[in-house]
Amino acid sequence: MKIHPLVPCLLGVTLTLSSCSRDSGPDEPETPAVVAPELRVNQLSETPSALLKAWADSDVNWQQWDPAVLDRATDARRLVFAVIGSVRYPGTFETLDAIESRPDIVRRLNEEFVPVLADLDISRETSLVASALSAETGQPVNFPFVLLLSPNGDPVSWQPLAYQNDEMIQNFFDNSVEVISRLWNESPDYVLEDSATKNGFRRDGMPKQDPAVEDADERLDLYRTAIRRLTSFYEVDLSSMSGSGGLFPVGTLECLGDAAIHPKLDPELRQKALVSLSGILDQLQSSAMIDPLDGGIYSARRGPSWNFPVFVRDCTTQARAARALSLLHLEVDRPDALETALAAIRFAEAQFLTPKGLFAIATRPGDSPQEEWLWTIESVKTTLDEDEFRVWKAISELDRLGNLPIEVDPDREFFRLNSLGLRRPVSEVAQETGLSPNKVRTLLESGRKKLLKVREERFPAASGDPTPSATASFRMVSAYAALYTATGDPQWQEKAIELGKACRKAFGTARFLNERPGENPEKMSDARASTYAIACQASLDLGAVTLEDEWNLWGQDLITLMAENFISEDGRLVETREESRVIDLAYSDRLMVFEESTAGMTRLNLSRLDALGFQVPPALHPWTVSLPKIEQFPIVHTDTIAALGHQSVRTRVAVQAGAPAPLVEAVTKLPLERFERRMARQPGDGAQISPVDGESRVLTEPAELRALAKPATMN
Repeated sequence: MKIHPLVPCLLGVTLTLSSCSRDSGPDEPETPAVVAPELRVNQLSETPSALLKAWADSDVNWQQWDPAVLDRATDARRLVFAVIGSVRYPGTFETLDAIESRPDIVRRLNEEFVPVLADLDISRETSLVASALSAETGQPVNFPFVLLLSPNGDPVSWQPLAYQNDEMIQNFFDNSVEVISRLWNESPDYVLEDSATKNGFRRDGMPKQDPAVEDADERLDLYRTAIRRLTSFYEVDLSSMSGSGGLFPVGTLECLGDAAIHPKLDPELRQKALVSLSGILDQLQSSAMIDPLDGGIYSARRGPSWNFPVFVRDCTTQARAARALSLLHLEVDRPDALETALAAIRFAEAQFLTPKGLFAIATRPGDSPQEEWLWTIESVKTTLDEDEFRVWKAISELDRLGNLPIEVDPDREFFRLNSLGLRRPVSEVAQETGLSPNKVRTLLESGRKKLLKVREERFPAASGDPTPSATASFRMVSAYAALYTATGDPQWQEKAIELGKACRKAFGTARFLNERPGENPEKMSDARASTYAIACQASLDLGAVTLEDEWNLWGQDLITLMAENFISEDGRLVETREESRVIDLAYSDRLMVFEESTAGMTRLNLSRLDALGFQVPPALHPWTVSLPKIEQFPIVHTDTIAALGHQSVRTRVAVQAGAPAPLVEAVTKLPLERFERRMARQPGDGAQISPVDGESRVLTEPAELRALAKPATMN
């Protein structure tokens, strides 16, 4: 196996941390290396992360991703060896296990480096760093990701690791790491100077604030162009969206759903958006991305087919997809999408709910399933009775040679294996098997239980993670709120309120948000800008489904904190507060590389707050009018496109003080984001409807409100 060498690409910026050795001139005598006591022991026992805690007993003296590691590295005159990973990414656990199993690697890390284990779900900027550095060398970003830093915090070298086997990890250390280690031992001054210089070039070249488009009509024209461009990627014959990436396409679904009902788009363009949306939904609903055994949604696929997912689920994917699918049901009347949303939430509650009533981002770390999640046709046949097998064989299109096409598995690693999915309609399966549709459904359910039991015996489910996540918990608040608007069932409203209150208490007690619970967290638990944006969305969603203004006010408070702490000197929205940065590069989350970008979510939050009558903080005002090149790269800017569409169509609903309870309830059930609503002080018994640029009117009947939210239909 050929192992790519650790790429000696150098980025840079000089950190101004309190250590005299970093500022020492060339004529000063070299200070002796001092190994801090913290470097002699593992530092992960008290960390707020399941991934990090899983390696708290490791023989590697893992340190936390915290600015303090640079002081220790400076004193010890060592490079920082950081492994960036997540329980959500296959290979992370296997890579760490391979390192742990080799005493020579453990000894080398402890004696020659400052080993750091970073959880990208807590320190989100590490994923942005990995993405940017991978792009520098033309490599796809992958996790775990190894990053070597100078004691000044300048990236020296890096390598995304797509784990294949333990031998790969051994070769990586024997070859790639050896080159960098030798260079550091022979010429540390060169490494320091070169990495700092090149890091300075990268800092100077970081993208500036997107240009402002002040004119509302011009922004609307850009929105039309972006939607037209987005729909052009949809291939009708293949029912697929080219260039959509490998993640479950929540952003694309949301953006097309908004466009399908946008009154300022011409009917032809709305219809194109609806056709594209329906085709993508049909493909996803019949794919293996939605697990037919337990209802969970996989976050990513392997290769070009949705029928070969990465068999890892996390809470944020369930919540994001459930919110989007619930809103799509209201926009385009898709009961099947709502059913998928409900199943995803049930899965999330079963897998990720913690004893304290909050949600973890994933289960405890462990080996990632591969073959254990796939089936030979014989294994399915021996698990089911004859009729169950006929039904499951037909609906999943099982084959003795496997149902994964060659372009999905070009090396035939999974030859004769099948992925399960409800790929065909029940009516079609009924006709093929000669069974009634009701009988097919009965057999599907009985077979599902048997197959799930066998899979769990084959690969036991990982135990739950008791460590709550702010990101996952706030996402679930929004999912519950959306389900309430889609179903009208008050249980979802109650769950949203209960979880919202628990989130505010657990993650918002201190002045700043925490990614993990606690009033006085360590710096590594300091919430990043994306968490503020997610929390603001959840708060506004709660305000919408309760009409309790305290939630809207908290959303404004969160936006204000963002303006005060996440705007750089040159006016960019950055992901990490200066006090919590390890690398002094103020990274911005501008593109949908992993999920919604911080910039896109912030644009939508600002538009919602403005519609509710709140003042936008001056430091964030540019994000109400600034736009990236959405018409050129719509796939990675669907969150910003959705925010742009919201600006031009948002409708404010002011519920008058004397409005009767049925009318108030009808207002709370209006779709999120399309209708921004608050209680008003003015007397009356109706709800004042105020489009962004139309005439206001007062409605007094619940039926009139429901008519406002009429879904789009295919021509």
